[in-house]
Amino acid sequence: MDEDKPVAEPSDFILYIAKERKIPPETIKLPKRLLITYQRSTYENAKNLINGKPVDWWIYGDAQPFSVGQFSKVEIGLGKLWIGAPAAVMTLEEIIACGAQTVIEVGLAGGLQTYLRPGDMVVVTKAIRDEGTSKHYLPPKIRVESSERIRNKLIESLSNKEIKYFSGAVWTTDGVYRETRNKLRRFREAGILAVNMETSAIFASAKYRNIEVASVQVISDILTENGWLQAFGRKSVFEKTEIALKTAFEALSKS
Repeated sequence: MDEDKPVAEPSDFILYIAKERKIPPETIKLPKRLLITYQRSTYENAKNLINGKPVDWWIYGDAQPFSVGQFSKVEIGLGKLWIGAPAAVMTLEEIIACGAQTVIEVGLAGGLQTYLRPGDMVVVTKAIRDEGTSKHYLPPKIRVESSERIRNKLIESLSNKEIKYFSGAVWTTDGVYRETRNKLRRFREAGILAVNMETSAIFASAKYRNIEVASVQVISDILTENGWLQAFGRKSVFEKTEIALKTAFEALSKS
């Protein structure tokens, strides 16, 4: 017996869904192209962009909704995952087991660099692993990065429309209220652009499962040594999030 083999696999949960819904397991399928986000308003906006229809067998229901629609006549799945690395990766695992192969994350992040403003967009290149989930997938020293192919499609779309964006690394932590001044200074000096709660774990699990993943983050708040500027409800954040969604859907439709 392989002692390192997990007791439960994502496919086991899919079989459970099939049993609960009284449907054949092979009918539980999702599009290979997928957009994930974490905020309800972002999900509803994205759903409208693809005229998404709810997936009726999706077991989490409205607590973690999932829908399927089209963008540029290409079928794309859309999910609102729970916030935080462990919950997000749990659902991503199940989504991958249902057929997802190319995933773009659209999220919100806290700006670390002094030149960033609420509403600025970041196309993520790599993520610093300061959360606990990714270590269950990869050894600590392994770097996690976005898919260069999908990332370049995001950049191409933004560049063609002459939309301003930044490209670089984010720091992912599951200790929201332990983002200390020492860490802030250290990551800022290292050129890290922003901080969030999911991306490094999403990248790690995607690497482990051998699928492509990329990420666009919209700056929704700013961290400084003097305090925390919260700007989640600003018009600029909402407007740039919609642009990020359209850009992600365009990249997925061409992937």
